Amino acid sequence: MILHPFHFTPKIENINQILWKEETEITSLRRMTFKKFNKKEVLHYYDLIFKNFPLEIENATEEISISIFATEIFDLHYQIIDLNNQISASEEIELLEKRKNFKPEENSETIEDFISTFFHCLVYNYEDFLTNTLKQHYFVGINNEVKILLSILNRYKSVLKDKTKQIDLFWCIKLNKHVSDLILEMLIEFIEQRLNLLTISTENINLANELNYVENEIYSIDWNGSQQELCELILELEKKEWISEIRNGDRKKFANSITKIFNLSNTKKNKKSNPNNSFYQLLKGEFENNRRIYPFMEKENYEKKFDEIMKQKNK
Repeated sequence: MILHPFHFTPKIENINQILWKEETEITSLRRMTFKKFNKKEVLHYYDLIFKNFPLEIENATEEISISIFATEIFDLHYQIIDLNNQISASEEIELLEKRKNFKPEENSETIEDFISTFFHCLVYNYEDFLTNTLKQHYFVGINNEVKILLSILNRYKSVLKDKTKQIDLFWCIKLNKHVSDLILEMLIEFIEQRLNLLTISTENINLANELNYVENEIYSIDWNGSQQELCELILELEKKEWISEIRNGDRKKFANSITKIFNLSNTKKNKKSNPNNSFYQLLKGEFENNRRIYPFMEKENYEKKFDEIMKQKNK
């Protein structure tokens, strides 16, 4: 049984390589944007996108496109849910201004983030997936998990075989048939393993008396600063060439490695926040004129702690 979202890492990395190819064109998708920047609306759309089995079928396409909504859902979730902040009037104006200058071609990372977040939620919030999927009109009056999963599985496998169709996975992001099918294969694997778990029989199985396990050898170090300070440290080490440059397409993996080493529990703003995801949002930064920037570093109330690190001298 799939126990960790890292199980899907190889296929997500394959998708990531496709997204970062020079010839891959990402266009703008005209979809609804947020009307209210509040907690209720953010949670509604977050659950709709990341805690729900997608079922709508659409015509297959070779295009990849993204809406400004896709970037806003992460920005707002980070600010309102993870940091437990309200969006001020000035921040709302800033968000509206960003809509005017949205550049879809600079959002390969956002698409990768959507996919990895989706499977993270699938593994750790599966009950929410089931609850939200039951609300869809397809399953009115059906409460049997096996029947529901078999229906979804049949739908996914049929679409996978049909070269003219694909599943509309994220309504604020359009993926081409190739990428969509790779995601569908991961969903099919998860559902099949879940069905095996639900229907498994213990008859004729020789159950061992001893439990074998693999010990996690990674020692996690408590980070006593803020997430911003850890991010600043990493950026300074990169800038001063103490660590190799974080390449485009590797930032998510890099953030995962850092949060394996450093335990960020002390940085949580509330019980439900995900500090590892929050740290990645900081490390991802934003694009402005084809340049990656880090807004938190430019704020007047942020005091830099590691800017005096000396540059590495080439040996």
